[in-house]
Amino acid sequence: MPTLDRVPGRLDPIGATAAWSLAPFTGGLAVAYAIVQSVVHASEVIHPEMAALAVGALCGAAMVLAIAAHPSIARLDRTVAIAVVATAVLAALLSAASTWGHNRLVQDDWGQIGVGLLIFGMLWLRPPLELLVMGVSSALIVGVIAADQAGSLHIVNTPWVYLVVAATPVLVFAAAAATCGAVISRFASEWSFTARAGMRVLGPEFRRFEEAEVHRAQLAELRELTLPLLASVAARGRVTEGDIEAAARAAAWLRERALQQAETTWLDRLALETGMRDGRIDDPARLALHLPAQERAVVSACLMELVRLGLIDPSNTAISVSRTPTAESSERARFDLHVDGVTEWRRARRAIRPFFSILRSLSGDVTSTKVGTTMTVRFGFEAA
Repeated sequence: MPTLDRVPGRLDPIGATAAWSLAPFTGGLAVAYAIVQSVVHASEVIHPEMAALAVGALCGAAMVLAIAAHPSIARLDRTVAIAVVATAVLAALLSAASTWGHNRLVQDDWGQIGVGLLIFGMLWLRPPLELLVMGVSSALIVGVIAADQAGSLHIVNTPWVYLVVAATPVLVFAAAAATCGAVISRFASEWSFTARAGMRVLGPEFRRFEEAEVHRAQLAELRELTLPLLASVAARGRVTEGDIEAAARAAAWLRERALQQAETTWLDRLALETGMRDGRIDDPARLALHLPAQERAVVSACLMELVRLGLIDPSNTAISVSRTPTAESSERARFDLHVDGVTEWRRARRAIRPFFSILRSLSGDVTSTKVGTTMTVRFGFEAA
């Protein structure tokens, strides 16, 4: 069961970005349900200030969840997740206190529905096992609250029945969220494993194809340099000092070109494709070679999209990669993308928002800043 402790959004960041509206939808639905139930059963409320405070607490928890799920943030750590659920449980407690002694039916209470909906809204953001733990804990608390009201409820029954009735919605939503998250994580993991296996199988073939392409390119350059020289030698019928010097120059140029091709990195190819000026990539330790393939794809796609939309000038773009030792790891590296002359800041932020969401899911520490017309995008990765 390895997928129970994996965050679905990190295994499938593109899917998490596409489905981010689930969190604000469930949060809004919980708040709307709480307001409707409070108005419909207003006659049972004896402490209106507590009822209003309960709805406000639930609204605050829903807002935090919606903000954390947004593609420009896409981060919800364990502490914040527990705080969101705890606030929802507090709202359920306040709601019960506002009708204490006058509540007629447990099934009309909105507290357990609100807690369950907020847990379900974390489907992409937290591991399934964590959702289950929070669901069981919350269900136990709201169940105990309902059981304590046994003496004043309209339907007379044992406290255990009220506990089960109140706890069931929370457990159902938590189980549904955990199940969906586990299924997403499982399929994402299987797809990733299959993709990597396919890449390993096709790797030798791709390398042979690349070597053949490089060989053809080198032969074309060799023919371009040597054929005129050999033709002139054949026409004269003898080799001169100038021919020897020309052959030496051609050999030196070909050797330099071979070394350049061997040292070319994915950053160099990205600079060539986007039109960046020479010397705008600063990676003396060649740390970018350790950047995982997913982050490489996101960075490349983001930069090429900004160039395609005309939001940045590639000639004013620079990339630097440096090692930044931290207390946790001395192998942490920092990737910086600097762009000068950004005038349409809002359009640029809107264009890179989905890429940021994916990068944040992968690396966890993506930031973007703007000073004047200079935009800087920064994130970290393990360079080991």
